[in-house]
Amino acid sequence: MAKNFKTRTYLANSRLRPAEQNEAAECTLTYTFKDGVNPTSGDKIYFGKIGENVVITQFQLTLDKFDSNASAALAGKLGTTASDACLLAAATVLQTNTTGAKNFARVDGEATAIDSFAVTPYAPQSTVQDLILTFSANAGTAYTTGNRSISLRVKYQYAYPGTTLLGVSASNYPFSGSKVEGEPVIEDYNGNAP
Repeated sequence: MAKNFKTRTYLANSRLRPAEQNEAAECTLTYTFKDGVNPTSGDKIYFGKIGENVVITQFQLTLDKFDSNASAALAGKLGTTASDACLLAAATVLQTNTTGAKNFARVDGEATAIDSFAVTPYAPQSTVQDLILTFSANAGTAYTTGNRSISLRVKYQYAYPGTTLLGVSASNYPFSGSKVEGEPVIEDYNGNAP
């Protein structure tokens, strides 16, 4: 039976959102498998929740040794609730045949396919999305000695840096209505700015 593994960040229900519109933010999310436990086909790791209207610009997925077979077979895909293989394509072998440990680093829109997301450009969603690693094949020989971790480092920013909050739609009460956004206003002090 497939199991769901969740990081502390995911369980805390935190949303990954940048602190401001124009600067990207980064976060590292890690799940550690205890001695004797190994992921199998169908298992999922829920790393965290990416906020609405937030675009992922790059990621790095790092895995310790989970497969000690001469022909490593542990495979999976990385994505979001809306697109479960948008970051790392389905059936990607997640281990090497020598050290077992492996590192994937991808930048959205990179010219070389192996260096870019599985689906590019990354499509930001209007709702909060889970970041999920789904395993699709068991390890050739499961390596279960000691604690082993899988880490996901993501860089993200808002998808709409050219707008600014102008106010709310209901003027009779300042906290009612919906947000009204528009083009940024350049304050030039009646044409007297340098």
